[in-house]
Amino acid sequence: MAVYRFRICLEDNEDVYRDIDLKAAQTFEQFHDSIQEAFKFDNKHSASFFVSDDYWRKNQEITLKKEDLPLDPEEIRKKVEPKKLMADTKIAKFIEQPHQRFIYVFDTTAQWSFLIEMLKIAEESPKLKYPAITRSIGNAPKQYKQVNIIKEEMNPDLAMAALLNDLDAGDDEAYKVMHHAEEGVEDEDLISLEGEEGEEQEAGDDEFNDGDEAGALDEDHQDD
Repeated sequence: MAVYRFRICLEDNEDVYRDIDLKAAQTFEQFHDSIQEAFKFDNKHSASFFVSDDYWRKNQEITLKKEDLPLDPEEIRKKVEPKKLMADTKIAKFIEQPHQRFIYVFDTTAQWSFLIEMLKIAEESPKLKYPAITRSIGNAPKQYKQVNIIKEEMNPDLAMAALLNDLDAGDDEAYKVMHHAEEGVEDEDLISLEGEEGEEQEAGDDEFNDGDEAGALDEDHQDD
């Protein structure tokens, strides 16, 4: 059976790519699963393949979920071809040229977009289980961007870990916040705490000064 070798690269970074071999009779859903595995994504979001021309223009859509199949009124007006379901659509159905192209979009919120081009038709190997990831170049991007936000209900240990990621370890302010986080003090109270510390220091200075004045008066009394 014919085996198609595809190269899948990030739309905004063609230096990061994976080569995947699939049998002609395998489906786009199997292709989808192999891309998720190749880039270490969690396969928890919607996805679609789009048949593409040589200029990376999207045409026929092949979607993952049944609920995405109906066309909206605008698509009907433009006479867009009905969407197809990945699980029901074989790869071979849309191989129309030697370097067939597709666009793969995953997670409509994050809009991960990959460019896919068929490299060649290869012979089936008894040593491989298809789909097979045959080449992996570049580090896969993190699927979710880390956002470190310290909330009131955040565990102090987690707050400290977040700060260590975002703040220089030598920053005095970082240590202040970390110290208060360890004690379970919320970050919004830091201003008032710093004010109290300042008042305590001033009070201590006053006590020290009062002590000096008292000592000076005792010395004057002894001289008399």
